[in-house]
Amino acid sequence: MVYDNIIEAMGHTPIIRLNRMNKPENAEVLVKFEGLNVGGSIKTRTAYNMILHAEMEGRINKDTIIVEPTSGNQGIGLALVGAVRGYKTVIIMPDSVSEERRKLVKHYGAEVILIHDDGDIGRCIQECLDTALRMAEEDENVFVPQQFANVNNIYAHKYHTALEILEQTAGKIDGFCSGIGTGGTITGIGETLKSQYPDMLIWAVEPENAAILAGGNIGTHLQMGIGDGIIPDILNQNIYDDIYIVTDEEAIQTAKDLASKEGIMCGISSGTNVAAALKMAEKLGKGKTVVTILPDTAERYFSTPLFDE
Repeated sequence: MVYDNIIEAMGHTPIIRLNRMNKPENAEVLVKFEGLNVGGSIKTRTAYNMILHAEMEGRINKDTIIVEPTSGNQGIGLALVGAVRGYKTVIIMPDSVSEERRKLVKHYGAEVILIHDDGDIGRCIQECLDTALRMAEEDENVFVPQQFANVNNIYAHKYHTALEILEQTAGKIDGFCSGIGTGGTITGIGETLKSQYPDMLIWAVEPENAAILAGGNIGTHLQMGIGDGIIPDILNQNIYDDIYIVTDEEAIQTAKDLASKEGIMCGISSGTNVAAALKMAEKLGKGKTVVTILPDTAERYFSTPLFDE
């Protein structure tokens, strides 16, 4: 098959069983590896769906400037979609995100605006959003997708990612867990899986230093792309049964183990998700199945502690 553009090759990422990291007495753990997606992350799906529907609704045109606040992968996804569709794109990011994230956004031809993270990621993300909305007020050509409030973020997962999971597993799913960034992944996938398996267990996963759903203090942390210190508008807070908290150290070590024990090169938030999935697998026990997402690839974390010796 010859694709007309790179976006057409998006999705249909593999599901992989963890072997050496899991214990025989645990439920099996299956991971959907979005690092092999176009653009290197799950966020290409949501970026495309938000822009596609904005085009269909007549909200953007050839003169549109896409401006979005993000802690990383969504910005990379929007920069990629902007490159393919021919839109000028501006991404507003905390300066605490990895250097690779900034460079990837620029490499796709987008502009990067950095906002200083003084140790409160929630406040920094809010300033990123305020900056984007101010730009929209000043220029009628600016379109802000607003990933934290845009239902097309959810629908990318509800009607695509989740259906891929159901097709690939072809059997009962007993548990699902996901970190919370925009809330789109856990809401979209969770709603579809729960509709098929109403008694399944779903956990929301949060970084220790930004566990807002669990009522924790908001600081800064290394689990980029989740734990942005805000409760997203699109998050379905009724979809999860419990909240599991992961430290930076546990997330990084689990991501390292995924590389050294399973041969899967993934990012820090993937470590977060798998740390929770392994705990859920221990809770559910042998004969059950737990699914989680590996949101991105490790290659955008070279400058972070993930690659410390």
